[in-house]
Amino acid sequence: MPLLTIFLLLAACLPIAWPESPLGLTRDESLIASALAVLVPLCIALLLRTWVVRSLAADQFRRIEVTRVYIRLRALLFYFNLSCVLLTVLVLGWGATAQSLLLVERHGEWIQAPFAELLVPLPYFLLLLGTWTIYFDAERAMHQASLHIPRPFWSRMGFILHNARQVLLFLMLPVGLFTVNQSLVRWWPEVGNAIAFRIGSTFAVLLLVTLMPLLIRPLLGLKSMPNGPTRERFTGLSHRMGFRYRDLLIWPTNGGMVNALILGLFAPVRYVIFTDRILEELPPEQIDAVLGHEAGHSQHGHIRYYLVFLILSTLALTAVGIYTLDRLEPLIDWPHDAEHWLLLPPLMVVTMYLFLVFGFLSRRCERQADVHGAWAVSCGDPHCLGHDEATIFPQGRWSLCPTGLRVMADALERVQLLNGHGVEEPKGLIRGAWAWAVAWMHGPIPRRANYLLSLIDHPERERRMQRSVTVLRWTLLIVLVGVIVIFGELVGWKTLAQAL
Repeated sequence: MPLLTIFLLLAACLPIAWPESPLGLTRDESLIASALAVLVPLCIALLLRTWVVRSLAADQFRRIEVTRVYIRLRALLFYFNLSCVLLTVLVLGWGATAQSLLLVERHGEWIQAPFAELLVPLPYFLLLLGTWTIYFDAERAMHQASLHIPRPFWSRMGFILHNARQVLLFLMLPVGLFTVNQSLVRWWPEVGNAIAFRIGSTFAVLLLVTLMPLLIRPLLGLKSMPNGPTRERFTGLSHRMGFRYRDLLIWPTNGGMVNALILGLFAPVRYVIFTDRILEELPPEQIDAVLGHEAGHSQHGHIRYYLVFLILSTLALTAVGIYTLDRLEPLIDWPHDAEHWLLLPPLMVVTMYLFLVFGFLSRRCERQADVHGAWAVSCGDPHCLGHDEATIFPQGRWSLCPTGLRVMADALERVQLLNGHGVEEPKGLIRGAWAWAVAWMHGPIPRRANYLLSLIDHPERERRMQRSVTVLRWTLLIVLVGVIVIFGELVGWKTLAQAL
């Protein structure tokens, strides 16, 4: 859940006067207690790792069962780790301790050194490093037990660096930009608070988002897909779909990941990325459907829409937050240090907003992409019984066929299985809620596959779905613009600009 994790890390880096430990711990005691709180989840991770290694050593035919249990427990431990980090910051006093460690005298007063904010979420990063080191043995055991194609697994250091590169790129880049801004405001407030600087920073972030695919390629060690049957087939399919990109890339993961993704707002900086294992494990027609799925995100404009949606959401939520605080201030006698803590509730609201609103939008767009993937491998015959080498696929926009729908559904389920998850619908309220929480951006794979198969007998559902997504997207934009205009006028545009 990288998007929500980003916002939690941003919350930890806010200029909040974190409280002393309510348990009355001194600074040294807080350090020791926080270290013990980090060790607890590491010990649990070690127990999980030991169980996986011993279970597969005793019986490799249990790999599916063991892998599913491991993935489920590791997901639960992720939330347990976050809870432990929250415990260290709020209860054990680590937040206050971290803010007292890196102080520098400036103009006669002691202030935090640049990037000192990163000390507050340090327990989280220590847990990441520790769990990578521990989980390596479990991941290697499952890799050796499940792969049909023999391939050496990462070394321990290679495995850690592989995960660290992803965290540095997808988590630390936005958090790093945030802490740069915090440091500038703290050390040079006349620069950091200037309107020109804030506008320039906004454009710099937009430029970085646009050019990020060019940075991701060397940072993740992505390689251009070599010439051969797969690339030739992808080129022909892309031409038939009218889909343009800069290059097709392979992500070397030593068989550790089964995934595909698309990056880039515009064709000159757009890459379609496939992990090594997905190309090896999926048959050609399913790989074509996966390419069609990724192309669907581009051709439906999802990536550009997400950027516009997030920008407008930021403006709208900021305006509403300022208006709300202005109305509450005369009614509540805030404590003397409340001005810092008042930054935390809005960030929590933003996190829930993303989880609920953006998650709902993303799942609808994911369904559009699934249908596009089925289109990519459909012949257009609504009574199609199967495809062979003589099948002719039409150019441009085409209709769905039963075979194309089955191929896309099978591709989703195969990726789900290869990633160690089940393809059956979760039973029970708790398991169902958990499945939705884990797949909050994409939706549970069984539900997505079943929807595709339902279109074989009820093709009219696809047209209703397309219309509903179009209405949803435009409604959200209109509502957000309306909120910005109304509350921007109420709080003042200059105040809104300064708050961003």
